[in-house]
Amino acid sequence: MSRRKKADVKPSYFETIPTITIDGFEINQGDMIKINGQHGGKFKFIGLTKNNLTGSQWIDCFEILGGVPSVFRSFKEEQIKRIPKKRGRRVKHVNGAGPN
Repeated sequence: MSRRKKADVKPSYFETIPTITIDGFEINQGDMIKINGQHGGKFKFIGLTKNNLTGSQWIDCFEILGGVPSVFRSFKEEQIKRIPKKRGRRVKHVNGAGPN
């Protein structure tokens, strides 16, 4: 019995970039986003994928259902909408007795 020939690995034309800038804000891999046209859904951003052969690009993400990442989805870059990050709690000052 002779050995099998090893298959040559073909070059991949796909490139995934883990960050993207939308409206002056940077969205990193793992950040929560919303998609225009998808009612009430939240998505976990994976990256911007480019096809270097054809020049097309799209957003890859996981849909969040019940707080758990479930379905892998892809969308056009124009549909992405960021979710603002929550700020820390404000300190209340009682009767003007606060730091000056």
